[in-house]
Amino acid sequence: MRKIFLLEDDQGIREVLEMLLTSENYVVECFASIKEFKNRDITIIPDLYLFDVMLPDGSGIDLCREIKNEDRYDNVPVIIMSAHANIRDLKGICEPENFISKPFDINELLERLKSAMLA
Repeated sequence: MRKIFLLEDDQGIREVLEMLLTSENYVVECFASIKEFKNRDITIIPDLYLFDVMLPDGSGIDLCREIKNEDRYDNVPVIIMSAHANIRDLKGICEPENFISKPFDINELLERLKSAMLA
């Protein structure tokens, strides 16, 4: 099964996404903050990162840049989601495989995840 690391500070959104993705046969590991994410087992490399932009202790955009600059994550897609930012805000900072605006359509989100993991 494919593994997704989800970084979302809103508990309701995080729980809904975890239930949705689990029902689609993904293994989901959730994080509520960058601090929590950085304390993960770094030997586990997921099939996809799904990051919110605005987090209590930083930005998913900055975290995306960090991930993209590490060779061991070269083949792991990053998808950014935000209610406030847009894809133009990411130019020159992070180049995610996709961007999802909140609120999002569940079917569109699932298609973008599948597409990113197939690329």
